[in-house]
Amino acid sequence: MNSLIDSPVQRTEHIQSASPTKINVHRIRQLHRFAGMTLAVFIGLHLTNHLFALVSIEQHIKVMDALRLVYRNPLGEALLLLAIMVQVPSGIMLVRRKGWRGLQLAERAQVASGGYLAFFLVAHVFAVMMGRYFFHVDTNFYFASAVLFSPVWLFYVVYYGLSVVSVFTHVASIHYQKMLPRTSARRAQTQALAIVGIGVATMTLILLVFSGAVYEIRIPTAYKWW
Repeated sequence: MNSLIDSPVQRTEHIQSASPTKINVHRIRQLHRFAGMTLAVFIGLHLTNHLFALVSIEQHIKVMDALRLVYRNPLGEALLLLAIMVQVPSGIMLVRRKGWRGLQLAERAQVASGGYLAFFLVAHVFAVMMGRYFFHVDTNFYFASAVLFSPVWLFYVVYYGLSVVSVFTHVASIHYQKMLPRTSARRAQTQALAIVGIGVATMTLILLVFSGAVYEIRIPTAYKWW
């Protein structure tokens, strides 16, 4: 109401005072998008690497060693850690600004999956760092597989399984929102569900091979902590 009776000078002051907030939100979105794209590349390579375990453990480790030349050199690792440090707080800030109640189902799926991914990324990085610097083991195939042969295997199935599904759900919800103005809601929904389905299939294959359902796995003594 006050803006209707303000003078032109006062209105200009209101616009100028509001513009930094808009610019800041725009910058946060840009940073969030850039960090998300960086993490998407890493996660895509990481999951593809895990699928190579369907061939053999040796093939999985061979591909991992090749990929580590990219993301385990000082520059690549610093960029990856920086992306996580940007992605998590920027996502929280954007969600708090937009709120939860007014979101559509696809938006809620995006926020929920993103929230779980933020938790998982922090926990996963902590676990890898513990393995490398506290337990002094190579965080390779056996590092992940050993947990599925431990007393907490059921927890790990849920914990890791949700992370893979969350990745694809996050992508699917964004894809749905991007496609909705360009095609029918039914087609956009079908495509989104297909992406989630691929995620469920990927999760299932990874958990099966790492749990020894595809071939026998003998966990080295260095990885047995129970």
